Amino acid sequence: MSASRLSVVMPMYNAARFVEAAIDSILAQTMGDFIFYIVDDGSTDLSGDIAARKAATDRRIRLIRQSNQGIVASMNRMLGLVETPFVARMDADDISLPDRFALQLAHFDRTPTLGALGGQYVEIDNGGRRRSGHFRQPVGCDDVRAELELRPAVANPTVMFRTDALRKAGLYRPAFGYCEDYDLFLRLSEIADIDNLPDTLLLYRRSPEQMSVANNAQQTEQAAYARLAHLVRKTGAADPFRDMARLPPLADLDALLKKPGIGRMVETDIIAARRYAVASMADSEFVDYCKRLASGVRLEAATRTVVRCLVNRRVDRAFRLASSLVAGVFF
Repeated sequence: MSASRLSVVMPMYNAARFVEAAIDSILAQTMGDFIFYIVDDGSTDLSGDIAARKAATDRRIRLIRQSNQGIVASMNRMLGLVETPFVARMDADDISLPDRFALQLAHFDRTPTLGALGGQYVEIDNGGRRRSGHFRQPVGCDDVRAELELRPAVANPTVMFRTDALRKAGLYRPAFGYCEDYDLFLRLSEIADIDNLPDTLLLYRRSPEQMSVANNAQQTEQAAYARLAHLVRKTGAADPFRDMARLPPLADLDALLKKPGIGRMVETDIIAARRYAVASMADSEFVDYCKRLASGVRLEAATRTVVRCLVNRRVDRAFRLASSLVAGVFF
């Protein structure tokens, strides 16, 4: 059993450009008593060599190298090794600010019902320059819980967990590989409090190569499934996706839950969540989006979505979207 109170877990895949700064930001924490697990998930660049060089000079680092298995397998492998009462999440392209761990542990000590704690972040680009705009995470357990019912309310790379609560919630699930964090936070919210500090804890790197950017459509769809599972669990029923390696298609949801209309409800949730990306989504995704609308799926604030396309100079999409919405009325 480790004498440390904290473990840090960081999955890594082809992050050679940024990983040294990410590691250095952890090693420079003012609360320096921790174990730092890094999984090199089959990187084909120099990420593993950089992490190995760092591990050779700092005994806190435990480097694990494996064939590429994905973020869920990497995270669960590290979490299976954790023996400390708290565990902090880190991404290989972000930068934690020096007081992050000290601030989070102090808040955990004051709040015994807390299962997870995130914080604020500032976005940076690939060059480390701060991006314009600032999005505040909700602060206060009640506000975080309410926000989670609709969308993610905690920035994953800022989070620290109470290890017992994390394990009770069930760790990360392979079926939710594009929104594994949101699915976990929803399950955790059913057994413990979740909060965000008002303090800025992290410089969060935003780039087109990120999985959350490149796979936004899959992420949105899986998030709708996660919300459905959350609603089902809140009724006292078993999780409909428990032990599944893959999520079922929308067409199978009515039969799976033995209730007509569930598939259409989830599809409506997906359509609503994607309305802000209509002007920028890929052509194939836009075509599918319009087909769903033409089939009768309702879209709240539909006129605003059409206007958003016009503002972004996507007149073709505005016309196609309006036509699909009219067709859906008569479906």
